Amino acid sequence: MDLKEIKHLAELSKLEFSQEELQAFSKEFEQLVDFADIVKNSSESGQIKYAQIDMNDLRQDKPKESMSVEKLLQNTPKVASQSIVVPRIVE
Repeated sequence: MDLKEIKHLAELSKLEFSQEELQAFSKEFEQLVDFADIVKNSSESGQIKYAQIDMNDLRQDKPKESMSVEKLLQNTPKVASQSIVVPRIVE
């Protein structure tokens, strides 16, 4: 992926990067694509083999208090009726 495409994706995502960050991201993105190719090519008949997960190694699911609506919405650009307002993209 070249820098022009990365800049375009950053603009779509409303992110800003320095030239050094763009260079670094370009290298990381290439590594991700290479890894995806390895995974794609390692599958047998379209199915990827996954290691067995030992259920005893997972953390315990413990209920805890959730955040307040006000705290969740405090950094959103536009709020209406306790909901995040986003631009309409489908007519």
